[in-house]
Amino acid sequence: MSLVKIQGNASGTGEFTIAAPNSNTNRTLTLPDNTGTILTAASTPAFASTIGVGGATAAASGAGITFPATASASSDVNTLDDYEEGTWTFGISFGGGTTGITYAASAGSYTKIGQMVTVRGYMELTNKGSSTGSALITGLPFTINNATANHTACALAMKSVTFADWPMAWASPNSTTVILNESTNAGVQTALTNADFANNSWVMISCSYYTS
Repeated sequence: MSLVKIQGNASGTGEFTIAAPNSNTNRTLTLPDNTGTILTAASTPAFASTIGVGGATAAASGAGITFPATASASSDVNTLDDYEEGTWTFGISFGGGTTGITYAASAGSYTKIGQMVTVRGYMELTNKGSSTGSALITGLPFTINNATANHTACALAMKSVTFADWPMAWASPNSTTVILNESTNAGVQTALTNADFANNSWVMISCSYYTS
């Protein structure tokens, strides 16, 4: 068994206390192998691998901070309480309908840091279907925060889609959709509809928005 060494500081008068838990369960303190030293308030933290916070099990690979699958939200605005990477289903609807819509490709990915969500996605149609009405991108991975300030403009690229002078896209609060519009140089704004899309249309999007 390794030796246990407790060393005092001759110039200090403070007490070092190890308190037993109020429990019948055993507790173990394991020193890190990379330094062999417990960090103190004056130390610069250094970890050789991954640490888990909020009850999360530390990852078995790499080095970093592991957050729980469901965020343990903090009310402190200066506290980072979540990090997540994943995928989402990039879809489109017309007038809220999706009848007959088929895709050659539909892929989306996201990164969530605290309340900020950044999504990327690509969608290519093989058939725009028979639904009619205003076009929406659907399937965002998190609901957009329901506040007026959280209307968020999105970067957009499209092919085989007809529009006026400017295409427009924005994330709509309290939803998981992106609104697709068009605007003339004179500022006349209307919705893109199924009539503006072809059976081989494709759309790319990048957007950052706040969730709750």
